Amino acid sequence: MQQDESDQVIIVGAGPVGLTLANLLGLHGVQTLVLEKDPLTPDAPRAVSLDDESLRIWQQCGLLSEMRPFIAEGDEGDVVFTYRTRSGKPLFSMTQHGRPYGYARGNVFLFHRILDVLRTGLERFPHVELRSGWAVQGCVPKQESVCLIAVDDRGRRHQLETPYLAGCDGGRSTIRNQLDITLQGSVYSESWLIVDTFDPGLVEQPLMEGVEVWCDKRCPTASIPLPGGYQRWEFLLRKGSPLQDNSSDEQILRLIEQRKAPGGARVIRRLVHTYKASVAERYRQGRVFLAGDAAHLSPPFAGQGMATGLRDAANLAWKLAHVLHGEAASELLDSYELERRPHQVRMLRLARRMGLMMMPSMQIHERLVELLFGFAGRFSWLRHAMEIRGVNITPVYPSERSSDHKSKAGHLLIQPKIGKDQLLDDLLGLNYSVITFDRAASELTSNPEVDVWRRQGTSFVNLRPDGVTGEAFQAFQEWLGDCRQHLLIVRPDRFVLEDRSLNRFSPPDNA
Repeated sequence: MQQDESDQVIIVGAGPVGLTLANLLGLHGVQTLVLEKDPLTPDAPRAVSLDDESLRIWQQCGLLSEMRPFIAEGDEGDVVFTYRTRSGKPLFSMTQHGRPYGYARGNVFLFHRILDVLRTGLERFPHVELRSGWAVQGCVPKQESVCLIAVDDRGRRHQLETPYLAGCDGGRSTIRNQLDITLQGSVYSESWLIVDTFDPGLVEQPLMEGVEVWCDKRCPTASIPLPGGYQRWEFLLRKGSPLQDNSSDEQILRLIEQRKAPGGARVIRRLVHTYKASVAERYRQGRVFLAGDAAHLSPPFAGQGMATGLRDAANLAWKLAHVLHGEAASELLDSYELERRPHQVRMLRLARRMGLMMMPSMQIHERLVELLFGFAGRFSWLRHAMEIRGVNITPVYPSERSSDHKSKAGHLLIQPKIGKDQLLDDLLGLNYSVITFDRAASELTSNPEVDVWRRQGTSFVNLRPDGVTGEAFQAFQEWLGDCRQHLLIVRPDRFVLEDRSLNRFSPPDNA
C-alpha cells in the first residue's frame, strides 16, 4: 500500500456538487484532491433544471461564461411552466418575472456539458487535482485528520490522509455508509421512466416552451425542453401504463406523439429510477462532511435536487478555507449543518407537496388537482403560494446579529446590475464584503476598524444613487427601505452577516 502526501481537503465524488466545491476551494487557494471512481462522464439521464442561486454560485466559480452555451434562461414574460389536463388543455402557467439575484429564476441546462466545464475549470489551479478511476473503500476520522483507503485505476491500494474530507459521492455514498449515518425519509413505491431525446432539426432553434406536466392518473408525464435540440421526458410507470421499464424506443416515441408531435426526435438516453425523499440524520462527523446527494435525496418535483447540493458547496467552501487559512476558529464549521440541513428538510416537504399534485392516483384525485390548478390560475395569492421560486425556496439562515425582524441578516443578498456589463458580485471578491450607500465605509466608522477589515481581505463597495451604480442603489432602496441608513456586512457566500445601523460598525467575530 502506498502512502500519499496529505492534501488540505479531499473530495470524494466528481459530480456537479463535488466539482463546484473543488473550484471554489481552488479559488480560495486550498490544496484539494478530488477522487472519482468512474473514469468517464456518466451517460444516463441526470439533472436538467437550475435556479438563479445556482447560476450565481457558478458565477462565483468564474465559469459561467463557459457554461452559457449549455444553459437556457427564461426571458422576462416567458412561460416557464404549464400544467395540463390529460387531453392537453392548459390549466395553469407560470411566467418568468424578476431577477433579484441576477439571473432568471428558472433555467434548464445540459448536465454532461456543464460537468465538462466544471472539470476543465480545475485546470486553472496547480493546487487542485482530479483523479478519475479512484474508488474510496473506507475512511477513518481521527482527532486531527481523516485517513482514507482508495484503489486507483490500476488496482493499487493507497492510504491518504487529510485534515478535512467532503463526501459528495451521491445517493449511495460510500462515505456516509462508512460513517454509519442513516438517511431519514421515504421511498416512492413506483418508478419513473426518464428519457432524453434529441432532434437535430431543433439544434439552432430557441426554446419556445417551458416545463409541461400532464395530469393523468394513468401515466403522469412531464416534458422539459433543453438547449441544443434535446428534450427530457418523464413517465410514471403505473400498472396498466402504456409504458413499462422494458418499453422499446418505438413505444416511447408513440406515447410522446400522444402528448405532442415528436418531429425528428430519437431516444438517446433512458433510465428507470425510483425517487427517494430523505435527508441524512447529520451532515458532519468530526472532520468529515456530507454534501449533495450524499446528504439528501430529493424527488425532482420542485426542481431543487441539484440546486440544494450547490448551496451545500457554496456554504461549506468558504468556511473550510477560512479555518484552514487560520482566519476563523474551527467552530465556524459547526454552522454548516445548522444552516443547510433545515433548509433541505423544507425543500423535501415542498417536493412532496408538488409530487402529490403531479402524481394523481385516482380519478377523483386527478379532478381535485385540476380544480386546484384552475383556481391558482385565477387568484394571484394562490399562484404565488404555489410558485417554486423566491421566498418559497431561498434559504434564510438564523442570525444572532440582529433581533430586528425587518433586518436582512441571514438573507441572501440581492444582485442588481452595475452598469451594462457587470453584476454586483463582480465587485465583491471571495472574502467578506462591506456595502454602504452614498458614503464610503471610511466616512462612517473609525480608521482602525476599517484597517481590521482590510487585513482580512474585505471588499468595500459604495453604491451611489447616480452614475454607474444608480440602478443598484435603487434596487437596494426597494429591498431595504431607506438604504442610506443601512450598512451591510456580507459573507463570502453572499448571505448577509449583519444589517446594522451606521453607528454600530465593527468587524465580524470569527471566534
